[in-house]
Amino acid sequence: MKKKSLLIKNLGMGLTFLSLAACSSDECAECHVTTEINGTEYELVELGEYCEDDLHDIEDGGYTIQDTLFLDAEGDSLPSPVIPGAANEVHCGEEHDH
Repeated sequence: MKKKSLLIKNLGMGLTFLSLAACSSDECAECHVTTEINGTEYELVELGEYCEDDLHDIEDGGYTIQDTLFLDAEGDSLPSPVIPGAANEVHCGEEHDH
């Protein structure tokens, strides 16, 4: 009887662990906007964290610059301003694949 209750207890704990692991496996990543000026890539805007469908949407759909930017995300001057509609890319996470 003890073996059966121990087996049920262990099985319950295992199922709990698996369900918690599945909940925490959401695909999320920090994202930022970059542009290339004279062959050098500059980070323009930090976008924050995106998860699941929102993550894929921001990577695939991109991000439109609304104002002319004279500084990068760290506050350093850009070699030339980035104007609204300029070509840019959204990058998310260190190892995330679009």
